[in-house]
Amino acid sequence: MKAKLILLLSIVLLSSCNGTKEKKLSKEEKIQKSISKKVKSVLKNPDSFKFVSMKIKKTITVGERKKTMTKEYLEKVKGLSDDLYNQAKTELEFLDKQTDPNKEAVYYVDFEAMGTNSFGALIKNKFSATVLNDENYTVVHLK
Repeated sequence: MKAKLILLLSIVLLSSCNGTKEKKLSKEEKIQKSISKKVKSVLKNPDSFKFVSMKIKKTITVGERKKTMTKEYLEKVKGLSDDLYNQAKTELEFLDKQTDPNKEAVYYVDFEAMGTNSFGALIKNKFSATVLNDENYTVVHLK
């Protein structure tokens, strides 16, 4: 009987420990991870990239964003810039799927990061990003 009780307790303890290993990332951590992925995709030495700091400067709701991000706007930017057009198209596709006007739609993020340049020197710089509040926290603009 003791052996069965010890076995049962061991199973309960082991299964409860497995659940605590998976850490749920915060919104800020998910945004940082998405920005890192986007930035690293264009760097010559992506392994040198490190975040220094990040701040969500502004949050726009679905209702607010739908006022400015329209099909008419998409048509206006169509011939101006491929980057601008793709950003607007991605945002509009996301917004079309949203039903709650109070849901957070877009984050404007300022961040500082460091990495090595083409000459091998370590540099630190400030950047801005526009991030959608979708399941992947898609970075639609980076400067």
